[in-house]
Amino acid sequence: MRLSFALLLAFVPSVAFAQTDAQKETIKWVLALEAPNGGFYVAQQDPNIDAAPQPGLRATNAAIRSLKYLGAEIPNKDRHTAFVLKCYDPNTGGFAEPGGKPDVVVTSVGVMVAAELGIPHDKYAKAMDFLKANAKNFEDVRIGAAAVEAWGVKECPFDLLAWHEIATKDVNTKLPALDNGGARLVGSMMAFTLRLGLQKGGDTKPKAVAQFLDRGQLPDGGWNKENEKAADIETTYRVMRAYMLLNEKPKDVAALRKFLASHRNKDGGYGTKPGGPSNMGGTYYATIITKWLNALEK
Repeated sequence: MRLSFALLLAFVPSVAFAQTDAQKETIKWVLALEAPNGGFYVAQQDPNIDAAPQPGLRATNAAIRSLKYLGAEIPNKDRHTAFVLKCYDPNTGGFAEPGGKPDVVVTSVGVMVAAELGIPHDKYAKAMDFLKANAKNFEDVRIGAAAVEAWGVKECPFDLLAWHEIATKDVNTKLPALDNGGARLVGSMMAFTLRLGLQKGGDTKPKAVAQFLDRGQLPDGGWNKENEKAADIETTYRVMRAYMLLNEKPKDVAALRKFLASHRNKDGGYGTKPGGPSNMGGTYYATIITKWLNALEK
């Protein structure tokens, strides 16, 4: 099956809201994972582990974005800024998790969180060069697109058409059935194309693409990876970003909200699996998907 990825881009306006009790509980959960010297932990410390917990760059990005989408203030921005810049390697231009090595995914995350914190480009000036040199496949350019969007598409120092060629080649050779991970791939490609303004003229319309993605929604309300029978929240997040950029609602919003609710825990956080422990990734996915749904339904 082949799909033309050209369509018109529609933006969803931000929606102001009063915080509900559930949102306040989630904010409290996120803030409890703030590291004293900057950054955020991915989850509560396991009481059986003696080692001191370490904040993570991905966890920090998820926390700061979650707080933003929940309408909360970002505390101690100076400390978080210092933490983010400690993760940047000016020699390679890449970002790395503390103690790790720079790669495309973490560098993209670093650019995103730096943008959220308002860190000037010159503080991580070579990050775009790192992404240009190291993004080699669709997953690389997909996450790289989020970084370019955060940096500023018009300010990107390299031609994005090379990334579009990589993405198109990969997607056209790997597209599985819609209910077997195909919607994940199509939604990811939609988001990639729209974020970078790479859509071309054609007869594909947002509603038609949304209806195409609808065919991949499972009875449990979410979307799945290839060869996985159940939906997962990360795939659902990818597909929902496409709906958001298309300004179209998924077919069964009620089922999707129920799916998200199944990931919520009594502590106010969300797990990446229903019944699993709360972590920053699951909380970010649930928070942003809920925000998108609220905006689309208005």
